[in-house]
Amino acid sequence: MLKLKHFVKWTSLAVVAGALTACAGKPNKADGSFEYTDAELKQPVRLPAELTRAQVRQDYYVPNANLSNGKVGEAVSIFPPRLIAPIVNASHIDEQDPRSTIWFEQTEQIDDLNQAIWNAINGYLNKQNVTVLNFDKQAQVLLTDWITVSRESGWWLWRESHDVERQKYKFSVTMKPHGRSGSLNVELVERQPINKNDPAYQVYSEQAVETEMVNALVGHFEYRLRLDAESRRTQYVKGFTTGQGKAPNGDDAFILNVPYEHAWIRMIDALDHYGLILTDLNKIQGRIYAAVKSDNTGFWSNLFGSSDDGLGLKKGSYVIEIIKGGDTTAVVFNDITLEPIEPEKLEDLYQKLAERLAQDLE
Repeated sequence: MLKLKHFVKWTSLAVVAGALTACAGKPNKADGSFEYTDAELKQPVRLPAELTRAQVRQDYYVPNANLSNGKVGEAVSIFPPRLIAPIVNASHIDEQDPRSTIWFEQTEQIDDLNQAIWNAINGYLNKQNVTVLNFDKQAQVLLTDWITVSRESGWWLWRESHDVERQKYKFSVTMKPHGRSGSLNVELVERQPINKNDPAYQVYSEQAVETEMVNALVGHFEYRLRLDAESRRTQYVKGFTTGQGKAPNGDDAFILNVPYEHAWIRMIDALDHYGLILTDLNKIQGRIYAAVKSDNTGFWSNLFGSSDDGLGLKKGSYVIEIIKGGDTTAVVFNDITLEPIEPEKLEDLYQKLAERLAQDLE
């Protein structure tokens, strides 16, 4: 009985392996016969002379296969086209070139879009130990040396990875004049198989490997964004010191002893902590639009509750300017008309903001 069980087990595995081999077929080609090439054309419908012939569109006309030499079906790829996956926030494919070009847009997480694209390209090449043959910074074009590509074959217990081919690429970056949009184009320069008869090589067209490379670079771009976001999250929870001084235009300001990105995130947290309603954010202009819905100053505020939970601002709308200054950042509080608030109000504001900004967030 035990022998019978072992026989059934190994017979089942052999059947599965045989089925996989049988299903493999010829890569990228249709299986079966091409008997349709021997079919005879039927005579078209004959119309009486007095009737007008209907207009026939030729948009989807297929030429007669019998007029061609050889079996047409054997030369037609049946493999589905590779598609670019625009997984990065604010990225999209190029309608004119949806297989080898992708567009990126400026976001709050990206300070320099052009540099971010090249960082993703160089980061991917470094990870793959690929040598750069030439980089023209002015033309924004990079040529790679050979990239060895490995692919997996088989299934489950029979899966293995082996080198299939070598590829050389040209990467081109094109930026819009305003610098907030940029495209990455991937062009396959040269391709060499390790073994021409390898099905893993035959199944991929040149267009497919270009699209595959675009997706690899897009994936690395998205990975770097997530890595930078996590790094910022870890860094920006730390508190920092502040002071009082002047903004570049001479207005009274709070001076935060951290760069703009750090200051931007912590100011949003501090304003929310003290009960301001944030109505709009414009990081490019460095403006936070906020509103105070109830007056938390004066006699009535102290009568019904302490004003310590607020910033002591009068009811109304405010524009808080966050101004870049290298290693420091200036913060100016304005009313809705962009007039700085009264100097006497700044001292109370400063004490409370300084206290919150000095804390390490959880």
